[in-house]
Amino acid sequence: MSWRTRIALLELSFLLLQSSFAASQEAKSKSEFWLSDGYGLVLEIREDGLHAFELTSISCISGWSATRIPQPAGTEGAVYAGRERYRLLDGPGDTKRLHMEGTVSDIFLHRTDSLPETCLRQPAASPQSSYAVFWQTFAEQYGFFDLHKIDWKSVDHKFRPQVTSTTKPEELFEILRQMIAPLQDTHTVLFARDIKKEFEGSRTDANQLEDEAWSQAERVIETHYVRGSLRSYCNGRVQFGMLDHSIAYLRVTAFYGYTGVDNYESELLALQSVLDAIFAEADKLKGLLIDVRLNHGGDDPLGLEIASRLSSTRYLAYSKVARNNVDGPLHFTAPQETWVEPSTRPGFHGPVVLLTGPDTVSAGETFTMALLGRMPHVTRIGLNTQGVFSDVLKRTLPNGWIFHLPNEVYLTRNGKAFDATGVPPDFQVKFFSAEDLRIGRDAALESALRVLASH
Repeated sequence: MSWRTRIALLELSFLLLQSSFAASQEAKSKSEFWLSDGYGLVLEIREDGLHAFELTSISCISGWSATRIPQPAGTEGAVYAGRERYRLLDGPGDTKRLHMEGTVSDIFLHRTDSLPETCLRQPAASPQSSYAVFWQTFAEQYGFFDLHKIDWKSVDHKFRPQVTSTTKPEELFEILRQMIAPLQDTHTVLFARDIKKEFEGSRTDANQLEDEAWSQAERVIETHYVRGSLRSYCNGRVQFGMLDHSIAYLRVTAFYGYTGVDNYESELLALQSVLDAIFAEADKLKGLLIDVRLNHGGDDPLGLEIASRLSSTRYLAYSKVARNNVDGPLHFTAPQETWVEPSTRPGFHGPVVLLTGPDTVSAGETFTMALLGRMPHVTRIGLNTQGVFSDVLKRTLPNGWIFHLPNEVYLTRNGKAFDATGVPPDFQVKFFSAEDLRIGRDAALESALRVLASH
């Protein structure tokens, strides 16, 4: 290769580097950074997408990304697709609102000049660093330590000295598990894929039924109470049939997984189609019994869709607030109201009874709350719901492990929350004891039938 050729190649390489650097600087200059109220989030907004950073007062970890999706003219806000589907809208003043598909509230964002300094360096993936981020995230975002009678600082004093540079992954996982297990909160989760371990919190005092007992209970209802057969919809998560005296029975076991397509819009369309069908001749019904005693949760708006079919007047379903302070007494974001809007599609406005219990979880519970303000009153029969309402806040540790925790509180019109205790029934009726299952009896359903027969 001649010296002239070498010089030409060097000049070309230099120009390419300059061009690449200029493009990088231009892209950075077009980025905007926005800090969230609560949620421990800083969002980088670019022309082509979003990138989130997960913040605590001691750390910043690169989180999810989402790519902007072209939308028809007139579409409100910008839509992005990543691990979830997001919509970014302008808020009041110099704020923005980030809405995640399948939720009922927004995350409010405020402009900031740049990323926090902690975001400019990669956190160490050591056991000590991962422990520190785990503890700090709960300290800043979890809002229910007092309800569970847990002193989180004492937990730290006990476990932090056990974590060293030689702590094995399996040992670290067990330490983190022991820290959050006493919370007995089903919205606390820890995933460690590299060592094939996971943990999900659970209540030990909730008198929940095992899967086999639920299978037997479903057979009891279908054999002894349903006239004809139950029709199954939405991948079996919604079932409908008739009981005696023109009373309809609607069982909803989840507010997710209705279609083979993993997005909220397809779930909503599937549910709307089902509700149109089952309420097509609602004028012939004398009452409706809704059973969410086994409901695994899901998307709150799907519960609101059912509530909208049961009301002829607009009313407040609930308000939501999120934890919004690093330390000291608990402080929350401003409440965001969620309303039940009467639907113009087929529905039922007559007497309704709702069956609940400790296996009524998350979106099953927000659905229960969404019926509290319905008129005429929806009578609740059974046992208290589980007591976990918040959407899960998803976080990453420096070592790559994933964990979830709740950071939101749902409030009634009067400002009451049901976290830890669950929504209580109007009439407490125990159901599906071993003896009842043996003889084929559903005590709560029978109580509901008596209430509906009295209308």
